[in-house]
Amino acid sequence: MAQDRRPSGAPPRRMPLSPAARRAAAARRRKRIRRNRILFGLAVLAVVLVVVLGIRALFSLTADKPDGSSAPDSSFSGSEPAGSEPAATPESAATTSVDFTDARMILVNNNMALPDGYTVETQVADEATGKELQTEAAQSFAAMQAAAELEGVSLILQSGYRSVEYQQGLFDQQVEKMIKTGLNEEEAKEQAKTVVAVPGYSEHNTGYAADILTESYRIMDSGFADTDAYAWLVKHAAEYGFIARYPEDKSAITGIIFEPWHWRYVGAENAAAIQASGLCLEEFWATYGASAQATPAPESGSASSDAGSASSAA
Repeated sequence: MAQDRRPSGAPPRRMPLSPAARRAAAARRRKRIRRNRILFGLAVLAVVLVVVLGIRALFSLTADKPDGSSAPDSSFSGSEPAGSEPAATPESAATTSVDFTDARMILVNNNMALPDGYTVETQVADEATGKELQTEAAQSFAAMQAAAELEGVSLILQSGYRSVEYQQGLFDQQVEKMIKTGLNEEEAKEQAKTVVAVPGYSEHNTGYAADILTESYRIMDSGFADTDAYAWLVKHAAEYGFIARYPEDKSAITGIIFEPWHWRYVGAENAAAIQASGLCLEEFWATYGASAQATPAPESGSASSDAGSASSAA
């Protein structure tokens, strides 16, 4: 027998593997590599999934915060119809930069009278009609009228500022008209309220309300909503500080029928905030202005129109 000549302590000599053994070993290596790759891929996928879910959760929390990142979920409080959503929480009042002590934000409706001793400076806003608005509102209307004209759209100030005394005359005339139909004085006054606003409760007494028509449509009714002038106002009026005061879908809150001709000056910065909120003026006051006034949020009015029918003078 041949003697083992390896040095003492040397590892045993490996026997050469057979071809079949080498193939089996290679197969095991390939299987191990595939398994490691699968485990690595699953680990990467798990990490990505955790990151994605975390980001989505973060965006969801941010969207729910009443910090201006999303529109507040608010509704008019005080006399809203049954089934409406509850009023916004006090925290939401801090999400608007609108100053509710701004005279341009005054709220007057069928249940909210003009403040005692209210005075306003006015000037002619439309040279063609001679109608007046509060000085700043008049200047803004004139600028808006000129801008619309450059685009081939005519805007006419059909009615603007009315003194309480003038409003009283209109109301008394309507009462007399109702009495002639056979109503007694009390009944006539109640009926007159559905056509002409009670003196001191009309937005026109503030100097900030503007009834706007166009040369091709001089009737104050819902047909004005089909004119190019109305479409132009919807798109551009807020840029000049005017908002649609009585939207079609807010009648239950404003207490006034849809009046596409009736626009209200609040200032460009306030108009932008109100328009972005999607709220009417009553809702905006109730949602954000509660902490800015000492008295409770005003109630919505009755279902009478401040401007009345096409033949009335509100």
